[in-house]
Amino acid sequence: MTKKNPKYDVPSLKMGFKILEHLSHFPRGKMLTDIAEALGCPVSSAYRITMALEDMGLVVRDAESKQIRLTNKLLLTGQRAITETNLIESSLDIMREMRDRVVDTVLIGVRDGTEVVVLDQVTGARMFCFVAKLGYRIGVHCSAPGKAILAFLPDAERETVLSSIRFVRHNARTLTTRTALQRELDSVVSAGYAFDNSEQFEGVYCIGAPILDRVGYPVAALWVTGLMMDLDRDRVPQIGAHIRECAFQVSNRLGFVSADV
Repeated sequence: MTKKNPKYDVPSLKMGFKILEHLSHFPRGKMLTDIAEALGCPVSSAYRITMALEDMGLVVRDAESKQIRLTNKLLLTGQRAITETNLIESSLDIMREMRDRVVDTVLIGVRDGTEVVVLDQVTGARMFCFVAKLGYRIGVHCSAPGKAILAFLPDAERETVLSSIRFVRHNARTLTTRTALQRELDSVVSAGYAFDNSEQFEGVYCIGAPILDRVGYPVAALWVTGLMMDLDRDRVPQIGAHIRECAFQVSNRLGFVSADV
């Protein structure tokens, strides 16, 4: 049994984790006073700690009911630590098959806040093809993978992310308002894939679809990227359907069984 060292005891940190553990049993959330009473914590202390947790994106407070509940941030953090390797291993053969069909570079990445982080790629077969730096970050509002993930987030979490986006304009095609982005996300849900019309990088297109885990949560995105001059616009729906199917295959390997994407 590990001996406790009072020198490193941080009561507020411990109470923060107790609050997170307590809320994990109540998906719909609990009132602040209920949390404080259940954990034997002064309401004032519980308020300060939950505000800090809210600032970190670990909990959200419903504007109407005032109930506090967990976000998916801890889930996403844990999933990245445990499943990123499995995610890539489950995807590479499908990504290679997709690259052979579409010729351009195929990538996989996960969302981190209001950005998508590139995890891996299968380089395109053209003489001049798009190559991304692994670990590179792209905005969710101006990229196919970002829009694909956003569109399939739970409603409350999507609203939180939308409220956090800084709508930076990269060029005339960048979506710069929440209304415009929401309209685009509605189309993504209908089509099952997202299209980036050179909204961040001039002359570069992306078409992407979400990868869902066993409960239908968008843990990642799969997308194809290439030069706009090589893209036949009439083939976008066809490419989108293929990417959607490939993403669905990866989702199946992660335990997702519904065919509603």
